[in-house]
Amino acid sequence: MKKILTVLILLLAVSGCSRNLSKLNLEKLNKKLDNKETFILYLTDESDSSNTLKNTLTSVLKDNNINAFYLNTDKLSSTDQDELKKIIAYEDSNIIIFIKDGSENTVLARITDNYISKEKLTEELKVQGYIK
Repeated sequence: MKKILTVLILLLAVSGCSRNLSKLNLEKLNKKLDNKETFILYLTDESDSSNTLKNTLTSVLKDNNINAFYLNTDKLSSTDQDELKKIIAYEDSNIIIFIKDGSENTVLARITDNYISKEKLTEELKVQGYIK
């Protein structure tokens, strides 16, 4: 029993340490924005196509040792979705948004291509100043 518990604890520790994409809820997002933080936000509905983008994003984050946050829009109530749309205007999920000092710099910088290559995403993160 001790061995099983030890293995489980080690697995949790390892998976927690390598996590570059952290889950947010609407309350935490509002706090980050109020605190004028700079971060990468990934809005997802966790569909099959979003998993492709999520996998690419996770790989780029891990390769460059940077962090980002995601919010599953499908898990939000309709009231919370309306509140989120007041904060960040969006029609469809599966968007990477660049937040600088608590607000989105420009909607033109958003990544909306679910099938963007790892190389193109890395380059865009460089352009946006998240990768040096």
